[in-house]
Amino acid sequence: MRSLIWFGFLFVFGTAVVSASAQNPFSVEDATSEVNSVNAGSEAELDGNTAPSQPSESWGDQDLVAKSDQPFNFIESMEVPSSDGKMELLLGAGTLKASGTVSILTVNGTQRAFVPWSPLFLLPPSPFGLDTSTFEMHARQSSFQLLYDGPKIDGWKTGALAKLYMSNSSLTSDTYGILPIVAFGDMRNDDWRFAIGLQPDLFAPRDPVVIPMTLMGGAGNAGTFRGQIRLERFWTPTENFQATLQAALSDPISTVLLDATRRTTEGNGWPNLEIRGVLGMGPKEELAGGRTERPVEFGVAGLGGQIRNTQNVFDLDDINPNIPVRSVINVDGLSVDTKINLTANTGLIGEGYVGQGLGNYAGNIFQTYNPETYAVVRGRGGFLELFHYWNDQLQMHVGYGFEGPLRQDLPAVGTGILKNSAYFASMFWDVTKFLQYSFQVDYRQTDYVTLNDNRGFVFYNQFVMRY
Repeated sequence: MRSLIWFGFLFVFGTAVVSASAQNPFSVEDATSEVNSVNAGSEAELDGNTAPSQPSESWGDQDLVAKSDQPFNFIESMEVPSSDGKMELLLGAGTLKASGTVSILTVNGTQRAFVPWSPLFLLPPSPFGLDTSTFEMHARQSSFQLLYDGPKIDGWKTGALAKLYMSNSSLTSDTYGILPIVAFGDMRNDDWRFAIGLQPDLFAPRDPVVIPMTLMGGAGNAGTFRGQIRLERFWTPTENFQATLQAALSDPISTVLLDATRRTTEGNGWPNLEIRGVLGMGPKEELAGGRTERPVEFGVAGLGGQIRNTQNVFDLDDINPNIPVRSVINVDGLSVDTKINLTANTGLIGEGYVGQGLGNYAGNIFQTYNPETYAVVRGRGGFLELFHYWNDQLQMHVGYGFEGPLRQDLPAVGTGILKNSAYFASMFWDVTKFLQYSFQVDYRQTDYVTLNDNRGFVFYNQFVMRY
């Protein structure tokens, strides 16, 4: 496994070096990669479909997307772009642009969820028949973003992006603080892109367009964020076709998720390897909502790595002789994803995955291994969404997602979750350029191996002010 990881990455990186050395000077059409290509290849539009938040909080700058020939370019020249009310600073040969949002979100559930302020799955119903409805109001989805448009370096355009939420430590935290979601820098020309920092996974990168920043994690949408070194190669033989190959060495552990295990979980001494190929078909078109996309985009991604678990032992008498003190878990997965624009206003987004040991990738309902045998948990999941833009200000999304680990891999007793699913419908209305109102309703169902199953509704209302 270790040899495979290094061979895969060195092969792609070596190809980059050979190709780059043959290109001097570089042919550059635009600046650093459109930020959303970190997830969906260079064809993606910077909307909530591939960004780690709802449309009002896309983690790139929406104003730089709408009119660009490319889905996202940092800058095409050294001219300072129009500020549109955002703060801009000239830093040497580059420009630093600051923006953000102030959010107030209410979450009302008919059943108690984990977690109530950003539901992932429903907890079992009260064994005494008590009311477990919840109400939360918080501003933890408020965000701050810095976008740096850097200078050219030997034909490469440079840039950086950082986005922070007002939530503490992880996506399941109920306290205010600072939670970095992405923070990376990159270099790009027409054919290559190199990026380092905190980035979204290449594995299962598509996201449904929903209000909570947990993005249906545990209910069909795998993929999180982690430290990563990434290399990408673009081929555009015609205006009607583009292919992208992405490879990354990644941290085996995602720090944006809460590890609730009673054993120490860590990497096994090697990075994970993620590889993804993306095909964009059809000419780029200007679509409703200020999007510039191809009619069809299709991606396939693979993942390989290892983690290990060790028993928490405070005394030699605590050692369970029936299980190993340490277990090594192979992490692997395969995902497919697509976005299809049926018309200028209507389209489909979908993603599916299979794999094992994917708890750190928000897969298999966050279950990585069996807490009794410490054997790996296998499973599958996915989601499908239909979206429609009524106009440039109003959009609606409806969909369904589920995840289902294999029953034989889950513990016979305890809190193992057999299936988690959700129907969702969301609406986003840009009242003005600086004010957005959004509403969403989920119908969620969580089935347990031994505990009582539960189902219920969750209602979201959110007001966002952009600055």
